[in-house]
Amino acid sequence: MNYVTVIYLLNIILYAMYFFGRTGGETDLSGVDFFVSGILSLFLIFAGYLNAKKGMIYRTVLWMFFVNVFLFVCSGLFDQFGSHFNILSNSNSDSFFFTLALLVYNGCLFPLTIILEGSGFALVFPVLLSFILPSLGYLIGKKLYSNKQNPTEL
Repeated sequence: MNYVTVIYLLNIILYAMYFFGRTGGETDLSGVDFFVSGILSLFLIFAGYLNAKKGMIYRTVLWMFFVNVFLFVCSGLFDQFGSHFNILSNSNSDSFFFTLALLVYNGCLFPLTIILEGSGFALVFPVLLSFILPSLGYLIGKKLYSNKQNPTEL
């Protein structure tokens, strides 16, 4: 079982429950929003750690990153080539569905996307963090798990 995939899907459900249950507008951010986002990000680090602890290869923590890269590239390609190429567009050259899928898929990072709204980084940072967070957990798990296997080796 790939823990990163399971935790990513669980994060989507948990953040959707939190997001739709909160009061106020979608751009009203509070400390609780950042706390929830931080906890869900720690879940991703922990999932990478579990993959390393179970002896899975590094590639297993990157599946969610590959999905994010696919959505990001599709969003950019469909936006770049205009309405003649984009059959899923809402109007003109906007790649609305792919951008929406990327933001929903990375819902646990929603406060970050609100802060960076208006810049290109609102879509780039979730893609980068989908690589960094599970990889960091995998690195920690691999380091700790290899030390437990060989306690005499320094």
